[in-house]
Amino acid sequence: MVVNVRRIYQDTRNTSSNWRQNNRIFHPLTQRQFGNRFRVGNRVTMRLIYPPNKMYINGAIERIIPYPIAQAWVGSYNIDDTFANEPFTHVLVIKP
Repeated sequence: MVVNVRRIYQDTRNTSSNWRQNNRIFHPLTQRQFGNRFRVGNRVTMRLIYPPNKMYINGAIERIIPYPIAQAWVGSYNIDDTFANEPFTHVLVIKP
C-alpha cells in the first residue's frame, strides 16, 4: 500500500512563533485549503520558510480542530487571522 504524503507550506513571516512548538506544530487552513482533504493520521511534509532559509519537517496529523479553539490556546496566527483575505477555519495539529 502506498501512503500519499501531503505537502503543506508555512511562511513564518508576520506569524506567531507559538504555533510552532518542539512537540507539535499548528497549521491553520482556510475552508478552501482544507476542503476535507486532510484526515487524522495523514502523513505530511511541511516546508517552513524562515527567510532566507527553508526547513522541511515530516510528521503526521494528530488532530484537526476549529481555528477559534487553537486561537484560544496559542493566540492568533497572524494579525488578521486570514490567508489571502480568507479567514482560517481549521487547524492541523502535526506531530513531527
